[in-house]
Amino acid sequence: MKWIITTVLFCGLAARAFAGELIPFLQIDGKTYRDVRWGPVNQGQVMMFHSRGVKSVPLSKLPDEYQAYFGTLVPPAPTHVTPTVPTPIAPPTPPPAPVTIEPLKPMVIPPPRVTTTTSARDPDWEAYNIARKTKFVLRDKLVDRSQLTPLVGFVENPVRISDGATNIRGYMFELAEKKDGVPQPSAELSLRPNLWQRTGKRVLLRNYKLQGEPGILVRVYAVSAPDVEDGKSFETAFEPTFEQWKQLRYTSLR
Repeated sequence: MKWIITTVLFCGLAARAFAGELIPFLQIDGKTYRDVRWGPVNQGQVMMFHSRGVKSVPLSKLPDEYQAYFGTLVPPAPTHVTPTVPTPIAPPTPPPAPVTIEPLKPMVIPPPRVTTTTSARDPDWEAYNIARKTKFVLRDKLVDRSQLTPLVGFVENPVRISDGATNIRGYMFELAEKKDGVPQPSAELSLRPNLWQRTGKRVLLRNYKLQGEPGILVRVYAVSAPDVEDGKSFETAFEPTFEQWKQLRYTSLR
């Protein structure tokens, strides 16, 4: 077998949710973000906090209703067509009778209507949000998290192994352990890199889908797979999308 290893740079990620109105499901530039909260706006950019981290988004990339909400959506100017046929001169008319003009009433602008692709009241959507906390996709089946092995570590370089008959792709993964003496953090801060230390033990994560850049600290759920060149490997499961969950919700891994 031949290992082809591509080295990439380390990039640590950390994010913290911003308090505000929660948007369950939002698409920007063809990408889907969940549990979105808006942060501050500065120089045409808005800070967006979502379930996988934080991202600065140009206001011009937002859907129209959010551009209107942040005051950046400008309605198109009306167009006027100049008539080509001259207007006939009308005969003189007597002056119009006096007209009583009532004072204008102040115009009330309703708040922007926030819409999502899937209604929060949709029973399927509510069931999905509950299921995705404990269900993962493995071999095109839904499997309960209790059947998987949790692994915490640092994602390293991508790997491809081929011997002509077998073609395995994945990422090398250095296992990590919590440092001694550190206080127990909340669940949302449990993967801060300064709370963990490298162990030097590496395994291969088969078919792992990296969310971010190599070098990040992540927790994955996997099952043991056959060793590769005397090295241990795992087949990783991943969180289902809404469409995957609807398609696979009546299946289970036996």
